[in-house]
Amino acid sequence: MLDLISPLAMRLVHSEDQNFLDVLFRDRRPDLLALPLPPNALTQMISMQQMSQSEGVKWSYPSAQDWVLCWGQDAIGRLIVDVGADVRLIDIAVLSSWRKRGIATHVLKALQVHAAGIDKSISLAVQCDNQIARRVYQKAGFVLRSSDSLFDQMIWQPAET
Repeated sequence: MLDLISPLAMRLVHSEDQNFLDVLFRDRRPDLLALPLPPNALTQMISMQQMSQSEGVKWSYPSAQDWVLCWGQDAIGRLIVDVGADVRLIDIAVLSSWRKRGIATHVLKALQVHAAGIDKSISLAVQCDNQIARRVYQKAGFVLRSSDSLFDQMIWQPAET
């Protein structure tokens, strides 16, 4: 789908990826790991949060494509997109050990090239308190479309030709 620079690649998620997806979910949710719960309760609560997120994506975006981002053969992140009237960037995540290397920015730019090629804008929601992601999106040309107490809705438009 996207033209990525080797060794960065992507492939569709399959059932064998569940362990990686569990690790990635925990990695990006230190807020949950910090809750003062007994280990069994914490594990159960994190699993419920992950299942709730997954079911929410399936319900809201039944045609979404779920991709694993790989560096060579190693799974390092995830990308979920839905192409409809626009390209909806539902989720992009990179393991913390792989962050600050420009991987998410590169994937985002490749997604913009793809969207421009099919003459579609890209929309997304970012948590209002996620300043790092907001800066990445703003640097990539996304602008605020609307906001509520939890999420900023942002959009990127391809340049008119």
